[in-house]
Amino acid sequence: MLIDAHCHINSLVSDTVKPVLGKKDGYLFVDVSIDTESSLKSLGLSEKYSFICSSLGFHPLADEEFSLATIERYREFIEDNPNVVAIGEVGLDYKARLSSLEQSNIFREFIKLSLELKLPIMLHNRWHDDVIFGILDDYLSDYRNVIFHCFSEDVHFLERILAKNGNVSFSLNILRKKRKIDEALKEIPLDNLLLETDSPYMKVYGEYSTPLDIEKVYNYAARAKNVSLDEIESAVYSNAKRVFGF
Repeated sequence: MLIDAHCHINSLVSDTVKPVLGKKDGYLFVDVSIDTESSLKSLGLSEKYSFICSSLGFHPLADEEFSLATIERYREFIEDNPNVVAIGEVGLDYKARLSSLEQSNIFREFIKLSLELKLPIMLHNRWHDDVIFGILDDYLSDYRNVIFHCFSEDVHFLERILAKNGNVSFSLNILRKKRKIDEALKEIPLDNLLLETDSPYMKVYGEYSTPLDIEKVYNYAARAKNVSLDEIESAVYSNAKRVFGF
């Protein structure tokens, strides 16, 4: 089974979503939301399709819509829906309109919610490394329930995650063959590895992607790590089952 640990089926347009919803065998998709509206869409998808589960989050680029009432609403979403397997994506982004302090405060609220509800948290990070680690370390002694999504950093960043046994998800961006990402992919132990598409936001050769492009990620990762495709599939399945509780 191929698991896409982070995609946005709720953001696909009708023409591209149909082939995804028609794939009932051999795939499992973690559908990730970025605001309240996409959370509702994701909950509807995971309720209707057994091969889709939901991760509910609030992207830092949407943070202007956030209020403390948002946390209460998300708590209700999660308590009422057994198909929610994670919280995220949440985190920090230098492109967001809110200040780093405002983003950090929102991020902290979602960390506290993940601890309260005993769900893993899926991170988005485009900020200084020390900031994201500093916030996490205020709440967590290890990162075993943290997923660093769409990894695009270097080996030194990876080592800080692995030192606390975190989970790292590599996306379609590995197909761009950037040296630092390739080095990190080769370095990561199979026990900490997840794979994703980040579809449709991550493009493939200039074209919008779909979760079905996850096969490309698995094939590239197997070649990069010099292991069989079966070994990659088995490792990612085992890790996803452990982290998400499938």
